[in-house]
Amino acid sequence: MMDFIDPRVEPAPSAERPLARFATQTTELAELHQLCHDGRLYDVERWIQLGRPLQVGDAILRGRARSALEIALETGNHALLLLLLSNGYDPNRELNCPLDFTLRARRFDLLDLLLEWGTDPRRVDPSDLFETYSSSLFERVSELGVNLTEDHALATALAYHTSNKPLFGFAKRHRASNPKIQTELDIALAHHAAEGNAKGVQLCLWAGANPHVPVPSLRFPSSESEEDEDADDGDRFVGFSAVNEACQGGHAEILSRLGPVPGLDDFEELWRTADGASVIDLLARRGLPTNVGAVIQHHVSWASFTEGWRWVDTLRRIFEVGVRWERSTSEEIGTLRRSLLKTGDRTFVDLMKLLAAKDCCSSDILKQLARTPSMRERMKKIGFIVSTDEERDRFNQLRPTGSREVLRRFGVESPKPKRPKAPSALAVARTVRVGRRPTTGEEIRLDREELFEHVWSRPVAMLAKEWGLSGPGLKKVCRRLAVPVPPRGILGQG
Repeated sequence: MMDFIDPRVEPAPSAERPLARFATQTTELAELHQLCHDGRLYDVERWIQLGRPLQVGDAILRGRARSALEIALETGNHALLLLLLSNGYDPNRELNCPLDFTLRARRFDLLDLLLEWGTDPRRVDPSDLFETYSSSLFERVSELGVNLTEDHALATALAYHTSNKPLFGFAKRHRASNPKIQTELDIALAHHAAEGNAKGVQLCLWAGANPHVPVPSLRFPSSESEEDEDADDGDRFVGFSAVNEACQGGHAEILSRLGPVPGLDDFEELWRTADGASVIDLLARRGLPTNVGAVIQHHVSWASFTEGWRWVDTLRRIFEVGVRWERSTSEEIGTLRRSLLKTGDRTFVDLMKLLAAKDCCSSDILKQLARTPSMRERMKKIGFIVSTDEERDRFNQLRPTGSREVLRRFGVESPKPKRPKAPSALAVARTVRVGRRPTTGEEIRLDREELFEHVWSRPVAMLAKEWGLSGPGLKKVCRRLAVPVPPRGILGQG
């Protein structure tokens, strides 16, 4: 085995070369690193000829200290890099892949040198590779066995860098022969559809992406392992297609470009997740939903924890295009009722009025919705149902407009106000207003016992004068309370 190879003799990478020499700690290499940094190639040669180590055996032990190879790459010293590689330096023992630095620095001559001398291309960071915008380089590393689709690296680049036309072209050329590249294209298309990025959608469709297949989301990555993709589990959720994403995002123009197709796309799911009047109109031209209860329940549930007005407007448009809720299961009605109860007051009023309007829903369904005590209590709290006490004071009522029609459609009877009963003859005779005191103007009101006591203890004439009445007037008051007037000559008659 040779101890030193002079790079000036143009050694071949396949030729025999010295074994790699490792240090146990970075302090042993401090002098070498300084020589490399200063570009003193002859001194580095003498270091190698003396059989001294070139690198730390365990890259992790090196910590953050730069290696001799990294110094050669950072300084762009081609001669130093060749000197190290030809004399046994192992680039695959580095903590970071040396190829990444050459890609970021666009030093493709150093990249070629590293690859020629055995650097493993499978450790390269795909994001650094994609940033080169080099079709030839994409092809080269792909032929060397680099998996560009690992961790959806290709999909991420296609989704976030629409200016990388060479990468879209690479995906277009290889999608037919590599199903994983086709999946990456489909994932990128779904991402652009969700974001409403028309340029990204156009590029992905040009490259051959399929808008109808469900794919994982880049925004909300699944926690499931990639190894589970082929698991025999038909119920496992994969993700949404580009058509679904455009529908959920309310991007009608993009949805029209993607072209929803019955049979390829689940139109019931599209109706459940549709957002916006334009999307509703587009779906309605292709057919109305069959499970209307599920559609309404989904939109009401969204209105319960996000912008309620937005989903109320969407639901209103669903009814305007001709959708009618005529039948549903008790489970769907119960779920919808719970969602209604979770909405804010204003959203609750809008939804109740919407469901009750223009015969959008059958009366049986509405009656089932409103039959529970919790719904009645909420309708009372919001002002649809007014208590009898509130009914007496109409100026203090804050009732939504059209409350009576809403109650009628939901089959709820509004309580009638309690009217005061007509007083009986006995009740009328309980008290009487006698008059006002002449001195103070104070009103005099007496019950039967009090009047009896006054009339039979003092002269009637005196009482009448004191109370501002005439004698016959006081006698009329006595008749109203059925108080007998004392005869003449008896105490009380004056």
